[in-house]
Amino acid sequence: MFNLERQEEILKLLEKSNSISVNKLSKLLYVSPPTIRRDLTVLEQQGKVRRTHGGVVLRQTAEKEIPLMLREDQNSKAKQIIAKKASEYVNDGDVIFLDASSTVAHIIPYLKRFNDIIVVTNSPKTSMSLGEENIKNYCTGGLLLSRSIAYVGNEAEKFISSINADVFFFSSRGYVEDGHITDSSIEEATVRKAMIKNSDKVFYLCDSSKKNKKYMYNICSTADVTGIIDELP
Repeated sequence: MFNLERQEEILKLLEKSNSISVNKLSKLLYVSPPTIRRDLTVLEQQGKVRRTHGGVVLRQTAEKEIPLMLREDQNSKAKQIIAKKASEYVNDGDVIFLDASSTVAHIIPYLKRFNDIIVVTNSPKTSMSLGEENIKNYCTGGLLLSRSIAYVGNEAEKFISSINADVFFFSSRGYVEDGHITDSSIEEATVRKAMIKNSDKVFYLCDSSKKNKKYMYNICSTADVTGIIDELP
């Protein structure tokens, strides 16, 4: 079992019991106590657990995956500012990748002024909103994640791999400056990686609340993107 898989199993066990000892985790996962302690150190650094004497508890304040309908209302003013800035990097005739994030969805009204653009997204909700604005678009299809309303998996990635995009706009749960852009969903992280691979330019959209937040799955390095767009002047 790889480190990330084992850490996921630890979190699943904690969701059931809220607390557990190092020795019990060692027996359940068939690894040594020192290995478990290293895993717990990683999870504690990510803010997901709190170490106790001889064990660990699940942080009650640890962020879980937030449904899209709730995320849409978070920092909406900042997201509008970010989206308007992002639209300045769009040109007539562009092929554009948009991920399924609520931040990126705010760019849709600013795309109406461009001619002959084509948008490809893994979000059925974004696709419908683009259609309402008469913006030509394709939706990947694939396995639907209900909480984020995003298509993921092999079918989504296969569709993306057939498209060459001029620009990709994406967001995530957090990033560390001069470090990694990360997310809590491995499925969505993988789709974003596919879009990055097939895009000439890549812009990361993030409000200031996401800065210095690190989650389990790496999407890319901040050095790998064309630019980071935030709400600051």
